[in-house]
Amino acid sequence: MNARIVVIAVLLGGLLSVVAWAAGPFSGSWEMEIGLSPQQTKPFSAFSSTLNVGFTLSFLTLSSSSDFIIDGWLWQEFGLRAAIGFISFDGVMLFQPRSGAFLYTQGILTFDFDPFTVTLYSAMTGPDSQYGLNYGHVLDLYGEVGGGAFSFESETFFGADLSGISFTQTSSTVTSLLLKKTYKTDPTISPVTCGLCFSGEVLTFKAKMFSCIDLTSTTTFSTGGFDSQEFTLTFQHLFGVPLDLTLDYYFSLQTASHTFIPSLETDYGCLKIYSHLLGSGGMITGLEIYGVEFSATLAGTTFKSVSNLNTNEYVITTPEYGTTIDRKSDADANAYLYYPQSDWEIISISTQVPPSGWGVTFSADTLFGQSTGLLFDWDRTDMGITLDVNGLFTFNTGITVDTTGFTEWRIGIKLRW
Repeated sequence: MNARIVVIAVLLGGLLSVVAWAAGPFSGSWEMEIGLSPQQTKPFSAFSSTLNVGFTLSFLTLSSSSDFIIDGWLWQEFGLRAAIGFISFDGVMLFQPRSGAFLYTQGILTFDFDPFTVTLYSAMTGPDSQYGLNYGHVLDLYGEVGGGAFSFESETFFGADLSGISFTQTSSTVTSLLLKKTYKTDPTISPVTCGLCFSGEVLTFKAKMFSCIDLTSTTTFSTGGFDSQEFTLTFQHLFGVPLDLTLDYYFSLQTASHTFIPSLETDYGCLKIYSHLLGSGGMITGLEIYGVEFSATLAGTTFKSVSNLNTNEYVITTPEYGTTIDRKSDADANAYLYYPQSDWEIISISTQVPPSGWGVTFSADTLFGQSTGLLFDWDRTDMGITLDVNGLFTFNTGITVDTTGFTEWRIGIKLRW
């Protein structure tokens, strides 16, 4: 039996190697994930599939990305990348396959004169999109001197900015991260009739001094002229102790304000404490500890514990976003995914068994909520196994068990060539 497994593994590895070699200028990947819910009337709780195909010829790469869910063809992207010396271009177009509607296009033209970079962002939303017909541009100038000790950036807006734009679809059948597409250039900040008119300017200067002081100056202009000026001064690990102090001064045409934001950070070895120093009127009145993180790795096994001590204001982000404790308002603003706010503790264990050319990983995440009535207020446990073959083929499967029982079985594969 063991000999058969070895033979099958050798044949599979050889087949994948031949596929990668024969692909030539073609490259791509196919990724699929299915979620089954045994307790629900609808068997599928999640389904997603993404097919990426690329063709590279010399300095030019053409690409296609197709996203599918159980309801059908969800998104279609076409991309183009080119690089010749110090000039590069990266473009993408987004379509809604069901209606054939053009939704969005973005082009990024970059001139790299190290250590200075000039980038032109251009974007347009389609007339059939949720934003209607709009277009705009952003001219970005960035430079560094002194090996990165000093940097400056100028963002000039012509009907667009770099705050990001999202396109969403809904499904009554499954949940999927593919339902939302986000891009960097937002061309909807001004009406389409604006054309190439000036829409705003942001000037940013940053400096690092003595390896512990960061100074940031941000000047903002709008169509009416000067809008605001902000200075941020941060002292990191002041006097050699784990103490970070931040001074923030903000001025505008109507108001002027300054805030003193002290924070205490400890990150020694395997222990990290999330905390803030409390105070008013320039006086420190107390210390707030809102989270504790412990992490240790031994012989290929990693143990991690994250405790959120203030679930009213903070949340624990998912592993894709670092499994850290963030303020809920910040996580929402940055579109981070996080566990239910009532979950105050997550204990994770991950172990790897890496034979030659293979990688097997087992992981288990156990979350604890509030007043579930079970031992230690246990909420649910996610367990999974991932098998990776030379980076060409990945298989993963996992289950979720919560207070109602066995709720989900996930199966996923990814093939690269």
